[in-house]
Amino acid sequence: MARDVPMKALICRGFGEGENLALEGRPLPQPGPGQVRVKVLACGANASDWEMITGRPAYGRISRWFLRGRDVFGSDIIGRVEALGPGCTRLQTGQRVAADTFGSFGGFASYAVAAEKLFVPVPNGVSDILAAALPQSGTIALTAMRGRVTPGMKVLVNGGGGGSGSLAIQLAVAEGAEVWGVDTGAKADVMIEAGASRVFDFEQEDWAESGAEFDLILDLWGTRPMRVIRRCLTPNGRYMMVGGPMKRVLGALGASILSLFTSRKLGLLAVNQGPDDLSDLMEMVREERLHPVVGEVTSLEGAREALMLMGARKVSGKLVIVPGE
Repeated sequence: MARDVPMKALICRGFGEGENLALEGRPLPQPGPGQVRVKVLACGANASDWEMITGRPAYGRISRWFLRGRDVFGSDIIGRVEALGPGCTRLQTGQRVAADTFGSFGGFASYAVAAEKLFVPVPNGVSDILAAALPQSGTIALTAMRGRVTPGMKVLVNGGGGGSGSLAIQLAVAEGAEVWGVDTGAKADVMIEAGASRVFDFEQEDWAESGAEFDLILDLWGTRPMRVIRRCLTPNGRYMMVGGPMKRVLGALGASILSLFTSRKLGLLAVNQGPDDLSDLMEMVREERLHPVVGEVTSLEGAREALMLMGARKVSGKLVIVPGE
């Protein structure tokens, strides 16, 4: 039986560019009070995983210190409930569930343990692979676009060819916005299929020098000073950064304070971890109102190389890792 043999896990030791990852055997994790163990069916990879692996930007290295020895990453977990810890009453064994386990991670493995409160059921009609593209990426996209986009707005998504970016484009287009996407040239088709009316290859042209002004900018990887961003916004425009070099993150934090006194709003996008939006995202996919873009599916054996490709911006849409038996 599975419980009598070690599970497989992709172990991260120290910091590196992927050479610090190795597939090893581990004992099965045991659920504590309020926790469940799931057999991992699929796990989406996020930029946050790569930041933990590389320690770049600096907040990735700082976060690792707070994680106190955790060495298996992967937080967008789709799994089947196998064991319930004391006090768990909401889920049942055998149930297919999804969660963003950022902070505890553990998804790049055959089995994972996390708090029961983080999981939501995966509805019939949503595959493991598509569901794995939603927990973190979908929540970022939904938080950025829901309630902020109205018909006729001009929206720019920097990083539009990735997991979050392609979903954000779809959500903005569905609200009637004109959306421009920015990413590598190899990801142009993903952005166009998502609904972008214009795309930029950032390696060839600078969207900030286009002369266009935007009502909303979602910047999944900030690289520009706030003084440049301000001139790209309409008088009541909003800019939201998700991640980037520490210099840019600190700049966005400072800009958020200054924005209290101006009509243009600049700062970091605050995203609440947890299941609140995940059920809504699942229903959108089930009803075919949202179409996650999965660019690469691999096994745990191929995860190291696939993560390295993702880190080099060579995976369009989402990378999903399927542990298998």
